[in-house]
Amino acid sequence: MTAQFTQLAASRFHLHHGPIDCIAEITGSAMEIAAISESLRLVFPVVLPTLVNELALLRSSLFGLETRPVLYGPVAQRMLAACWPLRSVFITPMAAVAGSVADHLLQTALEVAPKVQKLWINNGG
Repeated sequence: MTAQFTQLAASRFHLHHGPIDCIAEITGSAMEIAAISESLRLVFPVVLPTLVNELALLRSSLFGLETRPVLYGPVAQRMLAACWPLRSVFITPMAAVAGSVADHLLQTALEVAPKVQKLWINNGG
C-alpha cells in the first residue's frame, strides 16, 4: 500500500494511505497552493508508517496512568496530548487519530505558507 496524493482541482487534493483518507482545499495565491501541495506531498507518505511504528502504545489504555507514555512521532504525540486529560476513564490515543493527522498536515502546510487565505483538511467524520 502506497500513499496517494491526487490533485482533484486547481486547489483541491485527495490524500489516501491505508485507513487515512483526507481531502484538502487551499484558497490562496498560486505560489501558496504550490508550496502547500508540495509540502503535503512530501510529508503525507510518512504519516502512516510512523504511526504504525508506535501502534502498540497508541492502542493501549491510558486509564489510571500517572506517568505519561513516551511517543516519538508528531502525530502520535498529538494523539496522546488530546487524550491524556481523559485518562480517568477508559481511552486510548486512537480516539484522536483522525484529528491529529489533520492537525499535523495543517501545521505542515502553514509552515510553508503561514499567511494563506484559507486552508482546510478533512480526515473524515
